[in-house]
Amino acid sequence: MKDRIGLAFFTFAAVVSALAAWEHPALLAWLAAFHNGILAALYAQRKHALKYDRTGLWLGLLAAMLPLATAYPEEMPFPLMITGILGYAMIFWSLISLGDRFGIAPADRGLIVRGPYRWVRHPMYLGELVLRAALVAASTQMVLSAGLLIALAVIQILRALREERIISGYPAYASQVTYRLVPGVW
Repeated sequence: MKDRIGLAFFTFAAVVSALAAWEHPALLAWLAAFHNGILAALYAQRKHALKYDRTGLWLGLLAAMLPLATAYPEEMPFPLMITGILGYAMIFWSLISLGDRFGIAPADRGLIVRGPYRWVRHPMYLGELVLRAALVAASTQMVLSAGLLIALAVIQILRALREERIISGYPAYASQVTYRLVPGVW
């Protein structure tokens, strides 16, 4: 049942984001629709979890819905557009590396140590935060957008900490990949 609900959620998000991108075409908006489509496809074929964190599910759902409160601007300054694209590139690379181990809730579907996971332990969260920071900087509602970014950062940090407790073999991985989110910082 959980798998069908998750698949329905991401399929709905893909359709809604594609309609929004159609109505207000912008590169980052189309990348959002593509991103949601990938999430739905990965969710449909994901591996069964050995361990599952129900509280983390609610954090994951919040993290998935929070960005829906902000719009993608139709025009952005070039440096911010490049920053947003780099954020999406990190997200897509992380998703490709995760493959059938993707999930919205912290769960043990096996440890991934390839791709960007060789340099930071939570590269998808890093990509999401880089993307959202670019959107905040381009926003006309900067205070609201900055508040949502801060909330998303707190949620992603909580998710990361929960994942680290549930995935088998994580202590050995953490000793090899020192930083959780930002190389040289944390």
